[in-house]
Amino acid sequence: MDINFTFDSKKADDHFTAALVVSNPEFNGKHAIFTIEHEVEVKDSSPVHDSRELFKHVFKVKSNRQETVQIPRRILDKIFFTYEGEKIEVRCFGKLSVNDKLIFEDTSVQKDLPSPPLEKPAVDSDVDELIEPKDVFSMIKNFNAIPAANKLAFIGLLLVALPIMGLNMVVGIHDQSSPESQTWLYSHRDSDGDAQSPFLNALFGSGAIGVAIWLCMRRQLGKYMNFRFKSIPGPINRQTEHLVSDLVSGTSRANLKNVTLRIVACNLEMGQYRRGSGSNRRTVSFSHPVRGVLLYSKKVKLIPKKEPVENYFEDSMSFEPMFKALYPANEVSGSHGLSIYWELQLLQDDFVDQELVGNTGLFRRKDFYSS
Repeated sequence: MDINFTFDSKKADDHFTAALVVSNPEFNGKHAIFTIEHEVEVKDSSPVHDSRELFKHVFKVKSNRQETVQIPRRILDKIFFTYEGEKIEVRCFGKLSVNDKLIFEDTSVQKDLPSPPLEKPAVDSDVDELIEPKDVFSMIKNFNAIPAANKLAFIGLLLVALPIMGLNMVVGIHDQSSPESQTWLYSHRDSDGDAQSPFLNALFGSGAIGVAIWLCMRRQLGKYMNFRFKSIPGPINRQTEHLVSDLVSGTSRANLKNVTLRIVACNLEMGQYRRGSGSNRRTVSFSHPVRGVLLYSKKVKLIPKKEPVENYFEDSMSFEPMFKALYPANEVSGSHGLSIYWELQLLQDDFVDQELVGNTGLFRRKDFYSS
C-alpha cells in the first residue's frame, strides 16, 4: 500500500487532499478505511497513550487506482504542530487500513500530516523552582494569624489524622506477623498470587492519608488572608499590557514582611502511566512543567495588615514573553497533551505562600504563532 498527501494550491485555505493508493491486487474490492488521528505517546516504561480520531473516510479498493480524499483545513487547525518533549510526544498522522481479517499481514500504513514548522527560542530557567517554589514558613506565626474557625478545623484535622494513621499501622503490623487466614485487612498475596508485605502496604497507606490531610491543614493555614483574581478582560495577546494591581486583590489579617509577587507561566506535558502490580496496579496522571517563563516579579519589605495588597504592585506588565517562549496548547484529551499554565504567586517568609491559577481561556492560540 502507498499513502500520499498533497495540498490543493487553489483551495489551500479550504482543504487539503490525500491521494491514497492501494497497490496490492489481493485487496481489490475490499473496504478500506482512511483516518486522521491525533495521538499522544507517553515516554515511560509502562505508558498509557491516548488518541482521538479527527477524520474518517471509507472506500472500496480499486487496485492501483488513486482515491482522492478532500480533508477540511480545519482539521489542521485543531493540532497545528507536532511536539516532542521530555515526557510526551504529540503527533497527527493519516492511517490507511484494509478491512480483511483473512490476510495475516500488516494491512495498514501511517504517514505524518504536513504541518507548519513551529520553532521556539531556548528557555533558560529552573522551571521546577519557578512553578513550585520551596515554601518555608513559621507554623506558630501562621497558626496565630488565621481565624478561630480555621484554627479549630486545623486542630480537628490533626486529631483525626494521628489516630487513623496509628490504627492503620497497628493493622499492618498485626497482618505482617499473622497467618493469611488471620489477617484483618492486608493480605500477604496480591490478586496475581505474588507475595507482598502488609506492613509496607500499611506504611504507604498511612503516608497517603498523611499527605491528604496535610494538604487540608495547609489550606486552613492559608486563611490568614483573602487573595483573589479580579475580573480580567480578554482576550490577552502580545500587545496587551495590564497594571498588576488590576489583576489581583487581597488583604491580610497580619503584617506581611518581605513579600514577593510573581507571575509565571509554562507549558505542561500531560499524560498517564501505570505503576504497581496485581491488585495494586494503578494509573497515575502527571503534569510535567517545561519552558518556564517569569513574567513579573517585585519584592516589598512590608505590607501592613488590612492594607490592600494590590496598592503595592501598581506596575505595568506584559504577557509577550509568554507568547514568544511557550507553545500553544496541543491536547488530545483532558489527561493527555500539551497545555498552557500560568499563575500568580505571593511569597513570604512567615506564612504559607498564596497561589492563583490563571485562566488560559484569555489567550488565543493563533497569537502563539505570531512573530
